[in-house]
This record gives sequence, structure tokens and C-alpha cells, in this order.
Amino acid sequence: METLRSYLRLDTSNPPGNELRGALFLKGLLEREGIAVELFEPEPGRANLYARLRGRSGAPGLVLHHHIDVVPASPKGWARPPFAASTYNDLLLYGRGVLDTKGLGIAQLEAFLALKRSGRRLERDVVYLATADEERGGRLGVAAVVEKRPAWLAGVGEAFGEGGDVETIVEKARWFGIEVQQKGALWLRLEAGGAGGHSASADTADPAARVVRAAARLAEMKRPVRVEPVLERQLTALARVRPPGQAAVLRRVAADAKRDPAGLLAKLVPWQQLLVTDTVSVTRFGTDSEVVNAHPKQAWAEVDVRLLPTTSPEEFLREAVRAIDDPGVTVTTLFSAKGEPASPDTGLYAVAKRVLEARFPGVVVAPVLGPGLSENRVFRSRGIRAYGLLPFRLNHYDVAGIHSVNERMRIDWFEEGVETVKRIVLEAATAPTPQKPMR
Repeated sequence: METLRSYLRLDTSNPPGNELRGALFLKGLLEREGIAVELFEPEPGRANLYARLRGRSGAPGLVLHHHIDVVPASPKGWARPPFAASTYNDLLLYGRGVLDTKGLGIAQLEAFLALKRSGRRLERDVVYLATADEERGGRLGVAAVVEKRPAWLAGVGEAFGEGGDVETIVEKARWFGIEVQQKGALWLRLEAGGAGGHSASADTADPAARVVRAAARLAEMKRPVRVEPVLERQLTALARVRPPGQAAVLRRVAADAKRDPAGLLAKLVPWQQLLVTDTVSVTRFGTDSEVVNAHPKQAWAEVDVRLLPTTSPEEFLREAVRAIDDPGVTVTTLFSAKGEPASPDTGLYAVAKRVLEARFPGVVVAPVLGPGLSENRVFRSRGIRAYGLLPFRLNHYDVAGIHSVNERMRIDWFEEGVETVKRIVLEAATAPTPQKPMR
């Protein structure tokens, strides 16, 4: 617990990142246990950390991954300062990154150190990987490791990282979703230009209005409703912990998507709607005009598109340009990531499921499709089976703090989650496996 509090007090907000301060903290803890550590800075101060415990066989290695950077947090609106790692009544720990993902990182560290201290012979290599820049797309994180430090992932076949979901009702964990697949992403920038000048005079180019209209047309695009195989399994499993009326809707999702897609959307709650269709969110606008009474010479908007795994980013982009229907608006791709094929519910997934079901009797564990973006997609693109898991009991109010104010976790649930991660990693590292490395 105190290790986590020390880690949370290191401000690694991205931007600017400063992940080196977090990497050096972790490096000290690992080296104190006699474990060799490597650091890699793609840019000054933007550090990634790697350590490896060697196994005795050639079975695919396991990587324990979290990201050091966190989203920025202004103290405004927080019950406790975001980088003070304060506690409340010895019950709750507040801090930016406690859930996303420094809490996971410390739980993985404890499991990694426990393997080292145990002296047990490992059946496969176990890698501890802490990376930079995940919150801004990961260019300096796992993507940079893949390109510049491929040896760090040599022989690795599975990854345990962020993602998934959990549902706790009145102290009882009734659902753990293990993320095996994610939606893709396409970040776009719309731009238009004009002559500028006094706003009382005409500007036929009217760049600001053009960009606004273009963004509105994207936001209004009608997208098909599709139920991916992973989502169908997810919702069918979720029906087991829902009231009868909701359960019936969830069990019929795939059929209703084909029969009555509009009616289906009306029956689903917002987070479920996100998973049956591509979504478009207009997130930023701007111009170069410094005053209200001057036409801008340049105007822009930025749009965050999230795509079902079977949607091609290239095809969506072509449809977006057609929907905008304005040659005066240029569309630039800022970031593109296609949804990768789902990781199977074998190997590490099966181990995690067994451990969770043993620790939380009656809980439902199922594979899930993640609506967000993480570096699991990079692992999957390399043939590494990636699994996202929140190993802690959390309730609705805790989860609401991710990327928002009052990010927090119950102290006893964190300590319980550390033990859960230890058990998953111990079994995954020491049980014989017939799998071959996937390259």
C-alpha cells in the first residue's frame, strides 16, 4: 500500500509525461531484489522499463504490463489532492492513476517480486514492462519498444494488462469481464481556410462555419448496428446477473440487431450502444482569430471515431469525406488503429477465470469487447495474446473516477486485488503449457 502511495505521488501527467521519474522509482524497487533492469527513453524523460525472470522451458513468455503516465488532473473538484495519495477514514485511497494504471502496476510488481522470492522454477519467462505515453496513443510506449527494443518482447506469447470491467453490488463481486478485444480508433482533424478580415464584412470562404458543418455531418453519420461474436458472448453472460427483463434483451441482441436495429438501440443502455456500432465524438474546435470581430484565416475541429473491430478505418475515412461533401475542408488522419482479432479464452484467460471464480464464489467471468483504446492492441498486432483485467473489486462510484475527478479505490480491495494478481501470475508462470511462441 505504501509503495502504491509513493508511486501515486510522482506526477507523471501526460502531457508532458515525465515517466522517467516513475521508471526510476520502479527500477529502485526491482534492483533492491537483485533483478536486472533496463530503461529506454525514445525521447528525453519519456522512459520505458523492462525486467525479466527466466523460465526453464521454451514456452511462450508472459508480460505484465502497465503504463506509467496518467491523464492530467487539476485539483479543482477533487475531495483530496490528486497527487497527494491521501486516504479517507483508512478506507479509501485517492490519487490520479490509482486505477489507470498505477494500482495495477504495483499489484503486478508485487506478483513479480513474489515469484523471485519464492525460488520456484518457472515454466516460462515472466517480463515486467512499464511504459510511457499510453494516454496519448502510445507512440513512445509499447510501439517504441516493439520498434527499438524487440528483444524485450522476444519469446513472449501472452500479455496481462489494463482493460476489462468489474461489477460489485453491496460488497459482492458479481461480474468480472476480461477484455479480449477492443474497438479500433480513428482520430481526425478537419481544417478550412479563408481570407480573414473584419467580421462585419463578408468572407465567402467562412472557414469556421464550414468546419462546424463538417463536424456536424460526421456526428450525424448513420452507422450500421453489428454484434461482434465477443460482444454476443459478453452480453449473454451478463444476462446471468441482470433482472429478467434486461436479461431477455441481452440474450436477443444478435437477433434483434438483424431484425430491428433501431429498436435494439432504444433498449440498450449507453455503454452497450457504444459496443454495437461505430461512434463519432467531436471533441475540439478552434480558430486563429484572437477577437470576436475578426474572421479567422484558419479553423479546425478534431474528431474521435471508435470503430467496431470489423470496420475498416480506410473505408470509414472514405465515407466520412463523402458525408462532409465539402472540398474546402481537408481531413487529416491524426491516429489510426484497426481493431485486432480477439484473443482466445484459453491459456492466461483460463487461469484468470479459475482464480477469480475461486476467490469470489458465484461470480460470472466472461470475455468482453473493450470500447476504449489501450496498448493491448499493439501486443495483439504482434501475435501476442493480450488480456485486460481489473483485478480489484470496484463499484460504480470508484470506476467513475477514471479520467475524471476523485479517482479512488478502497484500500482493502486493493490489497485483495494484489493477492488475486499474485495467484494468477504464480499459476500462469509455473504451470506447464504446451503452447509455442506466436511469431
